[in-house]
Amino acid sequence: MLIVSLYGFPPEALPIIAAISTIIDPPATMLNVTADNACAVMTARLVEGKNWIKNKFA
Repeated sequence: MLIVSLYGFPPEALPIIAAISTIIDPPATMLNVTADNACAVMTARLVEGKNWIKNKFA
């Protein structure tokens, strides 16, 4: 409700905003998880060297 009043939308816009946010949320979560994993891999490679995965499982 705060977003609706903050941007000056009428109260009738709340169900539409809720529906749009429900559609947008899963892809945004997927993108966030993918980026977190990519950053973790890049950090591991930077800290532990090029063969970091071989060193982990050797």
